[in-house]
Amino acid sequence: MTIAELIASREPDWRELEELARELHKPLFRRRTSPEQIARFSSLYRSVCSDLALADSYQLPPATSARLNELVAVAHNALYRQRGGRNILFKDIVFFETPRWILTDVTFWIALFLFWGCFLVSLYLAKTDVKFAEDLLGPGTIASVVRMYEREFDDDFIERVPMAAYYISHNGGIGLKCFAFGILGAFPGVFILLSNAVQLGAVYGYMAGPEAPLDASRRFFEFTLAHGPFELTAITLSAAAGMRMGLGLVMTRGYTRIESLRRATIKASPMIFVAFIFFCVAASIEAFVSPNPMTWLEGSFLSSLLIKKTVFWLSTVALLVYFFGLGGLAILRRYRSVTFGEAFRSFWSAALDFRSDRVAIDGTESSKSSS
Repeated sequence: MTIAELIASREPDWRELEELARELHKPLFRRRTSPEQIARFSSLYRSVCSDLALADSYQLPPATSARLNELVAVAHNALYRQRGGRNILFKDIVFFETPRWILTDVTFWIALFLFWGCFLVSLYLAKTDVKFAEDLLGPGTIASVVRMYEREFDDDFIERVPMAAYYISHNGGIGLKCFAFGILGAFPGVFILLSNAVQLGAVYGYMAGPEAPLDASRRFFEFTLAHGPFELTAITLSAAAGMRMGLGLVMTRGYTRIESLRRATIKASPMIFVAFIFFCVAASIEAFVSPNPMTWLEGSFLSSLLIKKTVFWLSTVALLVYFFGLGGLAILRRYRSVTFGEAFRSFWSAALDFRSDRVAIDGTESSKSSS
């Protein structure tokens, strides 16, 4: 047997080991390896170690020997690597890993696009055509919203304490609906999300339109401005978490439904955690800041509307920094050992959770078939 024939006969095993090693280097909840593949990986690893040990006897070319040496090192690290999860601090999980997990989950982007897309379209239609809001919400609902905000804000601090608990329960109930219906197969959760987005957009559009009384419109936006960013983001996260678990039941990718649901639960848990925190923050702002007339500001250059606008912008900036600042930093830190192009491809590969073509260790292009 010639050297070329020997390399050609061993090449399929080497490529198979490369693919299994790349799969084992993924986080636990993104792997798709079966017990049979793990056993196959061990067998291939021993075989390649033998090939490397006999490289001189086989008189293999230096490039092939270098490739085998690198392949053995990669496989060794995949087989014997230490788990670093127990050394991760809680603050790193909350402030870095959690936003990274959310950013790289495609269901978050789908929920975000669907909610804000429908919200803005509904807002525009209701603002330009009052009939749209009346047909969608009904005259009774619109009249009750107007009456609610025609009254002056109450300055009673004691009454706001139980209202904080009420807002957590009420807003959490909306998020729970989006989450629970999403588990039923993703699409019921999407319907609840779109329904909330369209109705909220219609209310905002009507109150911003010419038909709404000026005083009621001013108080409406003053009330909803401060707590809106955290509340709406929490609703979106709840829908995304339910959608993720619903897709886990529908798209099992070869796993049993229980195992697929378990993996989907691990992926959805960061969104559930952050949504709960955001609902609590939004409820606190809604109870103590949004309805506060802040009469103590009278005589100064400040006003209650200015304070609430400041809270709105601070909340918006905090959300952007948390997700795109800290989460983006965690993504770059995770892929800092590779080039920017490779990091970008790895980011979207993780976001879409698909199997894609990857570059083999020897620099040639190898196509990875999806299971």
